[in-house]
Amino acid sequence: MNMSCTIRLASFAFVCILATGTALPAQARVHGFRAQRNGSTAGHVGGTVGNGQGGLAHFRGSRVSGPRGTAAHGSVTSANPDGSISHRGGTRITGSNGGSFTGSNNYTRNADGSAQGSFQRSGNNATTGASYGSSGNYSRDSSGNWNASRQTTTSGTRGSYAGSTAASNGTATHDSTITNAAGDTYTGQTGYTRGQGVTHTGSCTDPSGHTIPCQH
Repeated sequence: MNMSCTIRLASFAFVCILATGTALPAQARVHGFRAQRNGSTAGHVGGTVGNGQGGLAHFRGSRVSGPRGTAAHGSVTSANPDGSISHRGGTRITGSNGGSFTGSNNYTRNADGSAQGSFQRSGNNATTGASYGSSGNYSRDSSGNWNASRQTTTSGTRGSYAGSTAASNGTATHDSTITNAAGDTYTGQTGYTRGQGVTHTGSCTDPSGHTIPCQH
């Protein structure tokens, strides 16, 4: 489920249930408020309801808006009798100057102990043109074996960065590429293996691709 759907689910779905008069389960607990002052508005809704699988789901949604922009966040977490848990959430922020940030995350723990999760984030500065993006995921099987990865990119007037990290059961690698405003680029890789230590390699090039001295 994408970030906007998560926010809408948390912020509006249960409000609509109440507004239409649909009966909530007996164990439902819902709260909320809305306030306005000096040109700004804030609202929040949250509660706990039966999730249809014998467990409970807790939802929450918040939104604030004013002269400087808007911010909204929503999340839903569900827990079942077999010990499984799921969570998903989303955030969106928009500034009055056009800058924005969005983020989403989800996590699942299964009854056998295995688990999976992921996240995504992105943002931009409308004034400078800078941008940022990051995503990652994680998984673990029922025996405890795991792996995870993450990717990040940024760019702006001072240069750009791209990095990726992967890790699994005692090993990890990180690759990075950094380019400055002049067009010089550093490329490097760092690795780690349990019991063997850390390794690192790196090199630098000018805008024409010629090797130049660098420190890393």
